[in-house]
Amino acid sequence: MHYYGSLRVSDYVTLKRYNNEIYKLTYYKTPIRQKGFEVGKKKRVRGVNSSKLDNNISRARNKVFEYAICNDFQYFVTLTIDGKKYDRKDLRTYYKDFSQFLRNYNRNHKTKVEYLLIPEKHKDGAWHMHGLVKGIPGKHLVKNEHGYLDWPHYRDRFGWISLAPIRSTERVSKYITKYISKDLSRTVTDLNAKMYYSSKGLKVAEEIKRGTLCADSVPYDFENDYVKIKWFDDDSIANSILD
Repeated sequence: MHYYGSLRVSDYVTLKRYNNEIYKLTYYKTPIRQKGFEVGKKKRVRGVNSSKLDNNISRARNKVFEYAICNDFQYFVTLTIDGKKYDRKDLRTYYKDFSQFLRNYNRNHKTKVEYLLIPEKHKDGAWHMHGLVKGIPGKHLVKNEHGYLDWPHYRDRFGWISLAPIRSTERVSKYITKYISKDLSRTVTDLNAKMYYSSKGLKVAEEIKRGTLCADSVPYDFENDYVKIKWFDDDSIANSILD
């Protein structure tokens, strides 16, 4: 079988360190591509669209978790769009203006607000966002009538916003991935949009080793059609089962 742009290799494993605290061993069940090889054109396979969708969701969830746990986000945030200020169904225009708003805000206030946001669609077709943020000056936040924090700079421009302090980075990192769903993937694909939005330059996991398994006897924590994953709090355990 021939593939375009790479040579595929099976029994491939990576070990990554997240935020200097936890380690993730990933065993790729589906052969993955090695850069630097070009051996023909990729053959189209029946049913690839469904497989590609599932794979895209898995990759997006992994990346969202990686950004969430590797960066010291301060707040879990929900951002809405006021229909009197914006078209609530126009996600692309809203995000474009939101990102420009943040660039102006950071420049004007000499701050560095960073974010990781996932869009979610209401039944009426309107959009809102859930995610994580950091860097908003405390003096710019006020409590709303529900006891949550409000950011008037955002509210005055776009609509209602609510922020809650993060108490457990690991828990919120796992929780936020639930917003990456098949419905979201199909919807944003139709709009030529994204499943998540993030600031440039966020920290990522450090790959500390790659290779093949010495023995496939790992009690994995998670498994799907593409990967098997094991989490460790000690890299010596993971290193001992890698060639």
